Amino acid sequence: MYNKSVTRSTITAALALTAVLAPAWAQPSKTSLPAQNSGAEQTLTGVLRDSICKVQNYPNHHKGVTPFSCTRTCVHDEGADYVLVVGDSVYILDGDRTALDKFAGGRATITGRVDGNTVVVDSVSSVQKRG
Repeated sequence: MYNKSVTRSTITAALALTAVLAPAWAQPSKTSLPAQNSGAEQTLTGVLRDSICKVQNYPNHHKGVTPFSCTRTCVHDEGADYVLVVGDSVYILDGDRTALDKFAGGRATITGRVDGNTVVVDSVSSVQKRG
């Protein structure tokens, strides 16, 4: 008898807690992904980095290493993805690594299909200077 009462109380408490917390669980995450249309082609300009260092200013263990070689080392030797840092947004790049290699660590313009925080890269080019 005691076990059934404890079990019912536990189940009732768990259901009540779930009902109370459900609205909080249904809220969108505070960590925002870049707001882009799913599958829409976009042109983005930013800094081509790697997913390990992202927005860091090249850690101390990389003293004497250029942004180009640091980014390429992380991508090719450490297995990192290329990312494009645009302001506070970071996009994972899914594209031809040979084309992306040329812009590693520097500014680039990427054109591709944006889906959340991923860009399927159609083309990569140097940043056009404003006249």
